Amino acid sequence: MKKYTLPPMLSMSLSVSLPVSLPVLFSVLLPAVLVGCVSSPDGFVRLDEHEANQAVIYRYDPEKVNKAAMDADALSYCKENGFDIATQIPPLASTVPTLKRMAYTCSYAVKKR
Repeated sequence: MKKYTLPPMLSMSLSVSLPVSLPVLFSVLLPAVLVGCVSSPDGFVRLDEHEANQAVIYRYDPEKVNKAAMDADALSYCKENGFDIATQIPPLASTVPTLKRMAYTCSYAVKKR
């Protein structure tokens, strides 16, 4: 197994190196990164904005999501870009097993005469 050496911490005056294998390092860092993906109080984060498609994509935790806040955020995004309505499209496949992805498309409201 190949060992990698972490550089010494900048704040330490001693030059200390720790032998750490890359898989071990990833197994420690990956959960911390994934938790940060949906650590907002409402249980969702905006992943991407597709101006050409007039869409916005969110990643959310189905157990913690505040759906009304996510809907409101999507509508706010659409209104900031000159549209009237945010329409939810079918859920997207997610690469993270415990989290889901949702997309909304922006459109104009049909005016009744």
